Amino acid sequence: MSKLWGFSDFFLQNPILLLTLIAHVLADFQWQSQKIADLKSRKFPYLILHLIIVFLPLLILSVFFPQNSLYFAAVWLSHVVIDFLKYKLNIFIEKKKCTKQAFIVDQLLHLICIFLFYTVLASKTYPLWLKNSVLVAQMFLFLAIVGKPVNILFKFFFSKYQSNGNDQDTIAGAGAMIGILERYIMALSLVFGQFASIGLVFTAKSIARYNKISESQSFAEYYLIGSLFSMISVLIVFSLLYL
Repeated sequence: MSKLWGFSDFFLQNPILLLTLIAHVLADFQWQSQKIADLKSRKFPYLILHLIIVFLPLLILSVFFPQNSLYFAAVWLSHVVIDFLKYKLNIFIEKKKCTKQAFIVDQLLHLICIFLFYTVLASKTYPLWLKNSVLVAQMFLFLAIVGKPVNILFKFFFSKYQSNGNDQDTIAGAGAMIGILERYIMALSLVFGQFASIGLVFTAKSIARYNKISESQSFAEYYLIGSLFSMISVLIVFSLLYL
């Protein structure tokens, strides 16, 4: 496969950066409950709890790669500063109703710090076993990004299109989990070149939702938006990590 962007080779040649990005996605999304996400900008104890969660994977990385301890410490301290500033500015953010913008700026600042400190502080040497495992780490990052983070982005920017119909026959959280699982299947299908499987996922999903789609135009439109967003998000992340 030809390399469109060259990011794939870059990540394969910099596995420490790859692992740091995995740690960030896990701590800031996968391991962060909705309660912590909602309250860390309002209540200081929840901010401290979140920063402890951020610290743990970086501590584990420091144990395995002690030559990069300074880099991991800098990443964590930058996370502390950014989240503390967001905590102090929370009243202003809520007053101006710019939560979405604050979320985007927050994540951009985290990523800038991760890449910047990697360039300045990280050791570019790493053990042979990590070099042999970098493809696994690359796929793990792919799955981590297209999971909960994409759900959060969709909720942020497309919840206004959600149907207000009666959802008493649905299980709480089932829609979000279905979205995560469909993106996992799509991601694995792309990695292993099984492109026909992607069509089967959407066919099965459409059959399960057929009655509701046929009865409610608003739900059908929301369903289509969600499905297209899932597909686009997986393709974008795949292109960045593998092309």
